[in-house]
Amino acid sequence: MASITLDQLLAGIKQEESGGNYSIRNPGGAAGAYQIMPSNIPGWSRQALGYAIDLQTFLANPWMQDKIASYILGGYFNKYGAQGAAAMWFSGQPNPNSNASDGNTTVRQYVANVMSYSTGSSSTSGGGVTTPAVTPQLDPATLAALYGLSSSLINSNKELKKLFGQAVQGQWTADVFVAHLKNTQWWQTQSDTMRQFITLKYTDPASFKQKMDQTAFHVNQLAVAVGYGNLLGKGTDLGKMDPTLQAAVLKVLQAGWTDQQVTAWLGGQVKFSGNEMAGQAGQDYDKLYTYAYANGLTQSPAWFLQNVRDIEGGKSTVDTVLAQMRQSAASKYSAYATQIQAGQNVLDLAAPYTKAVAQLLELPDGSVDLSNKYVEQAMTATLPKGGMPGSQMPLWQFEDQVRNDPLWRKTDNARESTATTVRQIGQIFGATF
Repeated sequence: MASITLDQLLAGIKQEESGGNYSIRNPGGAAGAYQIMPSNIPGWSRQALGYAIDLQTFLANPWMQDKIASYILGGYFNKYGAQGAAAMWFSGQPNPNSNASDGNTTVRQYVANVMSYSTGSSSTSGGGVTTPAVTPQLDPATLAALYGLSSSLINSNKELKKLFGQAVQGQWTADVFVAHLKNTQWWQTQSDTMRQFITLKYTDPASFKQKMDQTAFHVNQLAVAVGYGNLLGKGTDLGKMDPTLQAAVLKVLQAGWTDQQVTAWLGGQVKFSGNEMAGQAGQDYDKLYTYAYANGLTQSPAWFLQNVRDIEGGKSTVDTVLAQMRQSAASKYSAYATQIQAGQNVLDLAAPYTKAVAQLLELPDGSVDLSNKYVEQAMTATLPKGGMPGSQMPLWQFEDQVRNDPLWRKTDNARESTATTVRQIGQIFGATF
């Protein structure tokens, strides 16, 4: 006999015991699809589910029945094999060749019946009379509907098509078909979410389209929030939608990605729109750009883009990048390293110099920053040993340097300074102005 899996054994026993009726009660008391005695339900459910249930709950929940039967039969199956497990289920002993009887069926007959159902070859009644597995004969379309499949799905894969042909020939029940389906390479190489995606696509195109639309709209919201922008311009049809949106939607529907995973992936794809970013990416870009400006750090657009992608993609954080930038600023402006590491911006530390340049050259307040050559020279000068920040370029020395700038000579400051000097010289020689 060909090897039988636990799923096939469960399907065979369910068919033999009840024909797959989960709500049935036997006159002798046995209940459900696998005909479990009520006295066993509390103990077996506690073992299989982790908590005890009563008979009413048991009969109302096919999933629980399957779980309990799978747990108990699985133990028998692992210990005695398929035939021994079937014998144990029927008689409490593992000998499949026993002629012990319940008055109608011997252990040997019961095991033979279950094995026939399990392999999909034929089935027998509880009394041991051989009958076709399904009566009357069902056509392929009816069987496909019974299995929850469509002809397009069946024909989409050679292995599924071959298996379905066997099912039609043997008139398998849905349980037997599913048991065999789970042993196919198609089933075992696809994730559960991928199987659901493929099945829905072929069996219910309308629901599939609705699912695609819902997922596309949701993913687009995530894309907008992370800074990628609106991706719905090309619609939500699978073959026509924006490539980035399509890739993200398929990750959700085929691989079961969470919002967190999608957001991280989209974050790694963000890009500039013109010279700007939007959403969370835009906010994080502004933080990095503002800090770079306030600390005299010149970075390329590519540097900003890559770091923002790393942040939105979960590979880095804003705080991590800012800490790296702070270290660079402390190294560049070593005279102020302690203050910079403590959180002060270089532009604030340079205020005495920037104000002096603005006043002397008569420039608008705020127009002088760390890019000014005089300010940069003063701020990057080496601090004398034991000196305080600022002593590397005293303000009077700094102002003298600025006054040597050709622009200074054209200012009112320069003219007033020159006039004052002339008056002072004239007064020395007795001139009166």
